[in-house]
Amino acid sequence: MGLRYLIKSIKYLKMKKTLVLAAIAGIAFASCKKDRVCNCTNTTISQTSTDPGYTYTASPPTTQKTTFKKVKKNSLAAQTCISEERTYTYNYTGFSPSGSADYVMTVNDKNECTLK
Repeated sequence: MGLRYLIKSIKYLKMKKTLVLAAIAGIAFASCKKDRVCNCTNTTISQTSTDPGYTYTASPPTTQKTTFKKVKKNSLAAQTCISEERTYTYNYTGFSPSGSADYVMTVNDKNECTLK
């Protein structure tokens, strides 16, 4: 009984060692450096102006693709692939038959990004 138990224990330890080595190799390959692609879709949600004659016509979303060469998923370069919503305002001059006038445009954008 002692010899059988010893043989089983040795086989069990070999199997355990193999599984641990396989797990370490799997983690090493999962976090390896490779090309990663950041796909972003930019959509203008709304656009308003102080110009009384201004009307907003929605345009189709635009897409942008950025490839990061040989980086890890948690690298600083790959972390720049972020989704955001933003509002910005700018001044512009409009022209009409009565002359020029200054207006303010406010734009709300949404940028959705995924890293693959």
